[in-house]
Amino acid sequence: MMIGLQRDLGIMFIITFCIAINPSSGKTCSDEINFKPVKHPSIFSELTSSEIGEVLRYIKKELNTTKSTNSGLSDTFAYVIEKKTTSKEDVLEHIDRNGPVPIREARVVLYSPLEIAEYTVGPLPNLKYHFRAENPRWNRRDLKFTDRTFLTPSDASAIDALVHKEGRKLKRLLQESFDEFHMEDDCRKRCISYNFLRPTVLEHSRIMWVYLGRKVDISLGSDRLYPLPLQMLLNMTSSHSTSWKVFQVWYNDQFFDSSDDLMRKYNNGTVTRVTIPLSNTDIFSSMKQRAKKNSKSSKKRGPDCFPQDGRRFAIEGNRVTYNNWEFEYSNRQSTGPQLFDIRFRKERIVYELSLQEALLSYSGNTPMSHQANVYLDGEVLLGNLISPMAPGVDCPKGSTYFNSTIYNYIFGTSVVIPNAFCIFEDIDGPPLKRHYEHTLDGSYTFYAGMPNNALVLRTMQTIDNYDYIYDFIFYQNGVLGTKVSASGYVVTEFTKDSTAKRGKYGFQIHENIFTTFHQHLFNFKVDLDIKGRSNRHETLAVKIRPTTHKVGKNIRDESYEQYIKTYLKTTENQANYRFKYSQPKFNIFYNNNAPKSKLKYNKAYYLDNQGASKFLFPDKWSKMGSVAWAKYQLAVTRYHDDEDTSSTIYNSFNQLDPVLNFDSYISDNENITDEDLVAWVTVGLQHLPTSATDVPVTTTAGNTLSFYLKPFHYFDEDPSMSSDDNVFITPGQNGEENVDENENNALENCSPPKDKIL
Repeated sequence: MMIGLQRDLGIMFIITFCIAINPSSGKTCSDEINFKPVKHPSIFSELTSSEIGEVLRYIKKELNTTKSTNSGLSDTFAYVIEKKTTSKEDVLEHIDRNGPVPIREARVVLYSPLEIAEYTVGPLPNLKYHFRAENPRWNRRDLKFTDRTFLTPSDASAIDALVHKEGRKLKRLLQESFDEFHMEDDCRKRCISYNFLRPTVLEHSRIMWVYLGRKVDISLGSDRLYPLPLQMLLNMTSSHSTSWKVFQVWYNDQFFDSSDDLMRKYNNGTVTRVTIPLSNTDIFSSMKQRAKKNSKSSKKRGPDCFPQDGRRFAIEGNRVTYNNWEFEYSNRQSTGPQLFDIRFRKERIVYELSLQEALLSYSGNTPMSHQANVYLDGEVLLGNLISPMAPGVDCPKGSTYFNSTIYNYIFGTSVVIPNAFCIFEDIDGPPLKRHYEHTLDGSYTFYAGMPNNALVLRTMQTIDNYDYIYDFIFYQNGVLGTKVSASGYVVTEFTKDSTAKRGKYGFQIHENIFTTFHQHLFNFKVDLDIKGRSNRHETLAVKIRPTTHKVGKNIRDESYEQYIKTYLKTTENQANYRFKYSQPKFNIFYNNNAPKSKLKYNKAYYLDNQGASKFLFPDKWSKMGSVAWAKYQLAVTRYHDDEDTSSTIYNSFNQLDPVLNFDSYISDNENITDEDLVAWVTVGLQHLPTSATDVPVTTTAGNTLSFYLKPFHYFDEDPSMSSDDNVFITPGQNGEENVDENENNALENCSPPKDKIL
């Protein structure tokens, strides 16, 4: 997303204290839990602070790097330092067959004025070697200066200097147009701020639109919702920032060759001017509670009875156990949250479940919006943007929190993100199951039910204006859910009524403020190991056909019926789905050589994508290769160690010549019968913001996407039947009821307040 430079860059990435919702409670950052620390990181764990320190010392000596905080555009520094993905075969040899512990190595991305280079450094913790890493799946390996991100300290300083240099030329225009706001050093409370898109490479030029806005007092909310009709196009192609310049300026729907050209025409009266005063009483973008007016709200606290009898999960290092589930979690600097070795009843279901990429596609009326048709958040390192979570708000009261250690190129060292993950058990919506058996006389024979108690691993990202909430949910019936929810500020642009009506890009959300229609897409890697690594993928397609039924001797009922037809997918070309929503199907994964169920079915899991959103751009579009994964709501490929991710941190820049095209994973059309299979799942939504639900920020209600892995003949009966959470009630004598349940279910540890009798 767009990143603002006028605020402290470090705040984006790290907050060094726990967020306390109730500071007086004295208990916001720690809590009792069955937690056992480990002496050494596991084979799945992110790099430790000491390991990152060792890598930094090694590359300074062996590769002549400079600390990123001290580097200029002419220096070489580390942008990424993260754990290198370990070969799956080596991992399974160790955890399944008691083989040797695989070595831990670091993946290091170095930026220099001439190129971007990736290295493998190892073994950790005692480093002895490094070598240039080559990825055979990449389309090109000559990563140039123009492929680098735009938000390194040296790039940020150069952008800031250029924008302020040009802004000072526009002082008169800024003050007259925007209520005395300007970009001089003495602007005080009437400062012009700016944000920008990521750069793009077109015809070998690295260019980027910068858009200006007013920096408002916190009492008025966020300056994100105070855009101005003034934008600048920067040319940042050269590795020498002294050569950077403004290509074009856009003011009040008019284009100019430079800031000087704009001011010359402004001063001689040939520019159509605009005047936009600022109201100091308009708080529409503030997130502070409003006066109630016609709204009703109770000051009574909401329900927070949790947990009643202590936590039912335990953690050893980063490995979590909960009832029949166990898994390990981590945070990868470049891609974000990862789960590994997910097992139910000791059997591995998923080897890896991880976020891969987040895509945004905008339209709009301004040059900035035109450039924002498609861009990728992975460029700014999704794991770096994990946001600390506030106890009692971001996670329920009683949740347990864990930090994440990453390398942060803004600081040039390792940092700890506090409260990066929270783990809690909660009731996920309606009962997991229930039935009330009526009788004809109005009574009943039994009631049976079970609350949907499930374990949730939650983490959140703040990518400039947007906040994404990721939930990984472990249900007691063997279902594994993945949910993404969106909140945060929408992207806005200044508009006049005539401009807003010109194109159907969205709606006004306030006076002279327009927010645009856009699409969010998220891609996940799901490495399934159902009863082992030898899996098949088939679809059960729902079909319809005409039918005639005899009803009695002389009556015929002509109708249609649904039926299921099975298709075994044997190659990768057959197993990618751009859903035709009128043709539903069930996506099944199983091991054909594993023992069958009691009823002789294959023990399988069903992947149910309930968050599918079609990517509408045509295949012939010149930039499609950079976002090829977005075409598929599901794609199934054969596992390879070098097909580790669906995107790269470089794909956002030169989209005409992307570093990785996901279609290359499919185009070789490998056999996928009885092979190790990976499902690449894309969920998304089309977001059309309105003032009703998106001002001041987008609310999560109705903006949650999900996909599930569900047992499909995998068990001979519902595994939650063995849970002590089950309740069974039958009629007793004298109007009483016989309740068969876990005795703790009946304990009222959370006593309701006594209602006053009127």
